[in-house]
Amino acid sequence: MFIKLSVYKKNGLHVRMAAAFILMLQNLIKNKEKLKKIYVLYRDKKIQVNNLLSLVSLKIGQGEEFILHFEEKVDNDIVNQIKKFFEQRDQEDSEQIETDRLLMENSITLHEALSALPNGIIVVNSDNIITYVNAAAAKLFEKDLHELINQRADEVIPHLRLHKVMQTGKMEVAKKQKINNHTLLTTCSPITFNGKTIGAVAIFQDISSIEKISKELNEVKELQQRLHLVLTSVSDLIGLTDTNGNFIYSNDEMNVLLSKLDGEKNIQLLIGTNEWKTIKNNQKQFMKVVHVNNESSYITKINPLIIDNEFRGTVMTMTRFDDIKQLLDKIDLMEQRAKYLEQELSKHRGFDMAFNKIIGNSETLKDSLTIAAKVAKTNSTVIITGESGTGKELVARAIHEASDRKNNPFIRVNCAAIPPQLMESELFGYEKGAFTGAYKTHRGKFELANKGTIFLDEIGDLSLDLQAKILRVLQEKEVERIGGFTTLRLDVRVIAATNRDLKKMVDEGSFREDLYYRLNVVPIHLPPLRARKEDIPLLVEAFREQLNAKLGKNIKGYEKGFIEALCNYNWPGNIRELQNVIERLFNLADGDILLCKDLPHYIANPQFHEKHEAKQTQGITFGNKVLPFKEYEKQIFSFACQYYPSYNQLAKALGITHKTAAKKIREYGLEHLVGKKYQEN
Repeated sequence: MFIKLSVYKKNGLHVRMAAAFILMLQNLIKNKEKLKKIYVLYRDKKIQVNNLLSLVSLKIGQGEEFILHFEEKVDNDIVNQIKKFFEQRDQEDSEQIETDRLLMENSITLHEALSALPNGIIVVNSDNIITYVNAAAAKLFEKDLHELINQRADEVIPHLRLHKVMQTGKMEVAKKQKINNHTLLTTCSPITFNGKTIGAVAIFQDISSIEKISKELNEVKELQQRLHLVLTSVSDLIGLTDTNGNFIYSNDEMNVLLSKLDGEKNIQLLIGTNEWKTIKNNQKQFMKVVHVNNESSYITKINPLIIDNEFRGTVMTMTRFDDIKQLLDKIDLMEQRAKYLEQELSKHRGFDMAFNKIIGNSETLKDSLTIAAKVAKTNSTVIITGESGTGKELVARAIHEASDRKNNPFIRVNCAAIPPQLMESELFGYEKGAFTGAYKTHRGKFELANKGTIFLDEIGDLSLDLQAKILRVLQEKEVERIGGFTTLRLDVRVIAATNRDLKKMVDEGSFREDLYYRLNVVPIHLPPLRARKEDIPLLVEAFREQLNAKLGKNIKGYEKGFIEALCNYNWPGNIRELQNVIERLFNLADGDILLCKDLPHYIANPQFHEKHEAKQTQGITFGNKVLPFKEYEKQIFSFACQYYPSYNQLAKALGITHKTAAKKIREYGLEHLVGKKYQEN
């Protein structure tokens, strides 16, 4: 419901008229809640009608229109009385007009002053109803002015104690409280008139910024204390000088040195007058070794202090030369370990996590592991060749753990360790009563490995009749227990390994040719340790960590020359021999580093091999009959690959690509010869 009204008084809607209007409304409308829902609309502003200061602040002039908005319907009689009130054109004398003007000016001035204050102000009446709120208070409480006016203060602003102040009649000064992420100091005071409390006022001062500054000051103090603690705790000598070189601060270590010098405590006593002039003129960092009283030497660093492009002094640090030398020795001791850690981060890049247990970063090992990582994602049969101790089982396990079968069994069978008469029953199992002593059914290794992987280690030691039976398992994917009649279907991946030359055994008739080709689907050759000696420091570091945990030791490093001695040895037993030697040294060690003197004599003092004869013709046979080109090519590769530990080096020596060298070595089955005579070269 809306009423359009006009003001005819000369001073407009002045204080006295506004007060009279509000009083009339309060008499006409006894329901206070209904009264709260009457608003004055003027020039895009909306205020509640019973708020005197806000009503006067509208500055409605003579002849101007405004709208009275009722949110709830009122009687026509009330509407008519309101219209009649504003239609009055009573003559006002000049004195009354001037009085109203002064009242208006003061009221407006008071309102503007309160609105502009940076501190929040809230005024309530005797019923604790908010009658005035300035902009600063509304901002602090993150509310609109209309959400606060004519509301109970204790309902819209938690913990505001204005009602308590009116009850006690006592002012509460600078009470600290937290409201909407603001820290406020609140002062509440009762408003009295003729000895009666008619309301109260609260003033809020936001001290969040002050608290922030205070916190920053405390942090600066704490930082100063920490800095002082650092300066007094370090072993270096530290000093600050003014523009003349006089020390204005020096830590305890520097004070000890200065006390030994005669004369004024000036930096020129330490570095000399000419150097000091150079620092002041150039204003650049200065560093030199300073000798003091022909007793001690210090590595001295001086940094000029420049503020607003003006030289204001220097910061000087001095480090004992002996301390630096000890530090360099420690760095040298830890250099190989740091190199190991860096290489560990990248050595298996691109490989499955399962291959992380295989230590090494050499090209020859990477070539082999690349093949292993690729074949792990398939179900193809794999044959791993290499000398004893090169880690064939470790690679087999990595292939299994990187495959889709990783959650199923990995069964290892050492074909060289099981007696031939028991091998068949171990591999294929037997039924109860199949032979004397067969008291119950026994599942064979192939059956146990169903859905998983079986690893046949040293497969070259199997007899020919067992080779035939394994060939049938590979071809038919099934097995029969000894004494049984039921055929068991299997899903088993076979990984075989040997340290023997199976191709040569085929030629000699001791290994079945058909089984050889069935196993040789994906051949992987593991190079001997002598062919990848760059991996020895990495292996030694890995064994150090393992053995520290296993034996409860705390070996931190190695004597200078220790790693070199290990690298100069040929390691016929490969990684297994290296691991055993390191474990022996752990048990002999008295301190926290491994010593050269504890190495076996054959490693510490290796015998030098005789130089070989010229390589141009040695090992290559021409004979009296011309052979096919590939025979000569095989002889060349058989001879050359023995003297190089990697395909890269071999390729460079022969003037071919790495890919071609690797292809030919695998084509002729010469992986076992790679690097064989590298130490003798």
